[in-house]
Amino acid sequence: MTDIKSFLTSYQGKKIKYVPNPGNAGDSFIGYATLQVFKELNLDYQICKSTDTHEGDIIFYGGGGSLIRKYKSCKNFLINNHEKNNIIVLPNTINECDDLLKSFSDNVILFAREDVSFNYIKSKMRHTSNALLSRDMSFYIKGLNKYKNVSSIGTCNVYRFDDELKTKNNHVIVPDDNKDISVDFSRPFFMKNWYIADDINTQVEKNLSIATDNMFSYISKFKQINTNRLHVGIAAALLGKTVNLYPGSYFKIEAIYNCCMRNKFNNVTYHGH
Repeated sequence: MTDIKSFLTSYQGKKIKYVPNPGNAGDSFIGYATLQVFKELNLDYQICKSTDTHEGDIIFYGGGGSLIRKYKSCKNFLINNHEKNNIIVLPNTINECDDLLKSFSDNVILFAREDVSFNYIKSKMRHTSNALLSRDMSFYIKGLNKYKNVSSIGTCNVYRFDDELKTKNNHVIVPDDNKDISVDFSRPFFMKNWYIADDINTQVEKNLSIATDNMFSYISKFKQINTNRLHVGIAAALLGKTVNLYPGSYFKIEAIYNCCMRNKFNNVTYHGH
């Protein structure tokens, strides 16, 4: 497994563009943790949209679960930009994009965030040395003590309602008191905040931080969290909560649990199929 911070140090002193992977509050959590790492390493970055096109740039595309059949943002960005830029895709779940992977030259580096995706990209990319494995960027988040010191009680249920819930995990019954905070606390990344500096980096970071804070503040109030939302589970694990983690409709959650959580978080129990 590659240490992402050590990898990123080679980009110190260079101008980079960062494209956060669009999505819900869990994606904001990933994005905010990523910016914390960039700042820790003093990287010179400019935040851009996934719909932008570039030429001659060093681009980091944000981590997440975006390179699977269901989602198009990351695929479309890579199709439009991979030939004329140096692109690093930060830790992602990756599957069912054979033709795209085979089209990459050696100016594209892909990070998988678990073994299933890593083995897949390693088998499909022409430049196999550009297939790397690292933890999800959310594991690098800092500044959690204020959430750990909150008085907590009881259990919260955070299950998803969307189509990643269907098929293989029909045995998960969503409780009546469920609150899908990944959706409820989502915030548009590029939404304008009128009371802060009007530059893209400041605006986006504020939106990512608000969504992330809302997630952690909610989770901090409970002793036990039951969820099939990956980043709710990761946030709760980092806070030391008792976590019951359930699978989604494909391998993502189980693979990340096995790769990055099984032997590191004794407070997390994975309930497989």
